[in-house]
Amino acid sequence: MNILKVLLISAIYLAPLSSVLASDHQNHIDSTPKTIVVQGNASVTVEPDQIQFVIGVDARAPTAGAAYKEVEQKMQQIMAQLNKFDIPKKDIQAMDLSISPVIDYERQRKIIGHDARRNIAIRLMVIDQYADIMESLGQLDVLRFENVQLASSQQEALSLQALEAAYNNAEQKAKLLAKASGRQFVGLIDLKEQGSRVAPVFKARMAMSSNESSATTSKGSIGVESNITATFEIQ
Repeated sequence: MNILKVLLISAIYLAPLSSVLASDHQNHIDSTPKTIVVQGNASVTVEPDQIQFVIGVDARAPTAGAAYKEVEQKMQQIMAQLNKFDIPKKDIQAMDLSISPVIDYERQRKIIGHDARRNIAIRLMVIDQYADIMESLGQLDVLRFENVQLASSQQEALSLQALEAAYNNAEQKAKLLAKASGRQFVGLIDLKEQGSRVAPVFKARMAMSSNESSATTSKGSIGVESNITATFEIQ
């Protein structure tokens, strides 16, 4: 049998196999679902009924021990004032203490004193107490009011509402795009939550200057935002 006959016979037997493989490949392509990927976003707003903030206490003294003692004395004064507002103990947390040297770099890096700092984290279930607390503590020396955050006691339920609304938003977008492209919307294939956050919608005003006799508070509102990525099948 010469080489020409061998090639001819091989071609005859392999041709059907090639057709089958090509057909399987085409069927695989046809069976792969066509998809569309969209982002879903939603926000649910509510009036806050809680507030969290940090009170900072600072002191400077010639020695680290003296600075620490002064900070602790101010802490005791603050705690005595806070006790007047019947705040649950679990909502008042004395936080980190830091003591650092004060260095005069113009005098050959000489240590001229020590700074001590300590923070108190507070959560109030009655927002209106915030102004009264600021007014009460504003008379003490070297106080900082920081990290003021509004919150809601219904935050978990609001997060779920925002998540559901985000999905509805994604599905609405997918249906709209499917219709615009001449396709038929089938249904959800994959879903990924991108997270949620609480953001002020109308930021509250809570401040007091040294010349004011009272503090002012404006609650505003907060929004619980949710974001998802959804993959839908279309035909």
